Amino acid sequence: MIIIGYAFYYVAALIGISVGYHRYFTHRSFKTTPYIEVLMLTLGLICGGRSALTWAGVHRMHHAKSDTEHDPHSPKFVGMWNVLTSSWRVNYIPKKYIVDLIKNPRVRFFHTYGKYMHITYAIVMLFGGLFVPFVLMAFVLAWVGFGMLNYFAHKDGQPADVPILNLIAPGEGWHKYHHDHPMKHRLNRYDIAGWFIERAIIKTKSRS
Repeated sequence: MIIIGYAFYYVAALIGISVGYHRYFTHRSFKTTPYIEVLMLTLGLICGGRSALTWAGVHRMHHAKSDTEHDPHSPKFVGMWNVLTSSWRVNYIPKKYIVDLIKNPRVRFFHTYGKYMHITYAIVMLFGGLFVPFVLMAFVLAWVGFGMLNYFAHKDGQPADVPILNLIAPGEGWHKYHHDHPMKHRLNRYDIAGWFIERAIIKTKSRS
């Protein structure tokens, strides 16, 4: 069950968070169809990403103010424990960081109804005997994995590449390279998220 739960988390986080919330909704590093958007929004939600609207808005703030006192999850200013446990909070996201996302009806729908969808999904999995691998593990691994990423991928006030973090935060270990090239959809020759975008999403779009 642990192996199944980890495998499900890895795929869901790779497509939902790294490809979807991060490279697509935040940075617009590639184009895709509304159907793929819904897939990415769903998988991101399952992994505990909550709203792509706020996730992307906060991440854009992070890039704009990286490793300063205005960085929403700077280890230096927010504190190690708050970053590792993802317990930092953002009280306000300036509209300039989310104005394009507000115009997307699918993003707005998931922002409004996502928590109810996640609760419904969790109940179905609970009654199906699949709650631990397909709900709990996905949520906990994402919570821990991206907390570790936000902490360990920033050293001495600068982003850092930590490839081993790809094991717990799929597709996110090349953090410095990403900060240097935020619009690139592929970060490394071994970047599975970038490979998926090139092989599955971009090709799908070209045939539509």
